[in-house]
Amino acid sequence: MPFIKYSIVPKKRNEILFLNLYAFSLTGGVEKVSRKFIYAIGQLLGHQAWVSYSMHDEKKDTDIRYISPDQYQTFGGAKLSFVAASFLKGLKSNIIVLSHINLLPIAKLITVFKPKQRIIMFAHGIEVWDTLPKWKTKFLQEKVQIWAVSNYTRDKMIVQHQISPQQIKVLNNCLSPFLHLPDHFEKPKHLLEKYQIGENTPVIFTLNRLSASEKYKGYDKVIMALGKLKQQNQNFTYLLAGKADEVEHIRLTKLIEENNLINEVKMIGYLSEEELTPHFLLSDLFIMPSKGEGFGIVFIEAAAHGCKVIGGNVDGSTDALLNGKLGQLINPNEETEILKAVQNALANKEHQPHQQQQITVEHFGFDSYLKKVKELLNYSIVN
Repeated sequence: MPFIKYSIVPKKRNEILFLNLYAFSLTGGVEKVSRKFIYAIGQLLGHQAWVSYSMHDEKKDTDIRYISPDQYQTFGGAKLSFVAASFLKGLKSNIIVLSHINLLPIAKLITVFKPKQRIIMFAHGIEVWDTLPKWKTKFLQEKVQIWAVSNYTRDKMIVQHQISPQQIKVLNNCLSPFLHLPDHFEKPKHLLEKYQIGENTPVIFTLNRLSASEKYKGYDKVIMALGKLKQQNQNFTYLLAGKADEVEHIRLTKLIEENNLINEVKMIGYLSEEELTPHFLLSDLFIMPSKGEGFGIVFIEAAAHGCKVIGGNVDGSTDALLNGKLGQLINPNEETEILKAVQNALANKEHQPHQQQQITVEHFGFDSYLKKVKELLNYSIVN
């Protein structure tokens, strides 16, 4: 993405300190949010008046497309050094932005010496949905502006922690500024050959971590629904991507066998970022009937590649799918609803991938995200 030719000038000089746990050494949703925010601040401020510190990243992890290494101080897991440096820098900064609630103790320490410090915290999902220590709840209520990645997370925090609605703004996640979206939607022949899929065989795709401790993603219920779909003589291939831990791999292998889907379901393991676009293009339908998504970046990535999409209706997936405009929202606890949604999607011959892509970029493109970040930081644009 080319550098955006405008700059941001504070009403008075503001130095922004962005603290994160990881931004480049892991590939999860929180990390994607961190690096996109880093890039946004760089686009708005250039090389002046801001810096980012990372507790766990190492210098070699830094992706220089997003930030210059001299602005990104990494601590490689040295927690005490990170806390000390963040504290000292925070005392000199006008705005401190936290990527995660686990960084809240640093902000609290700074406010002991600087009570009027402006603090912003990203709120993603399950880390802020449940009961928090009393001091964290009180600190959030009194000192912190919260940027929630979805309306669902915002509403959960208002109810769960009695946060004032005025304190919580919604900043939806966005597409990568370096994502090159396709103009055409043909299925890659090399992947058809790799997975031995016929050109007319519908491809269903799920991409997420396959963890025994994160069973809320719903891929197991998809497997059970597809077992019934096969009984109706429907032809399909289901690609289940993501690194699986040993316990989950054993459970899923058994579930696939029990549903007579050994030939239909392919567990294809971890996919690099470079592999995502061809796999989305290969797929007719992306499905993840989750019960615990704070937002679900993968939904908008799939939609931006023209895929039909199915997600759950009980979490932040509703934001990512624009309340049903970008895909079907179903009860993730109901296997019959999953089956019916898959049937509807495979039978839908009116789907327009270009239109799906256009709507997605309009709402979740990086330019829209950049404007929202600027607005939330209360800066003004000058040419």
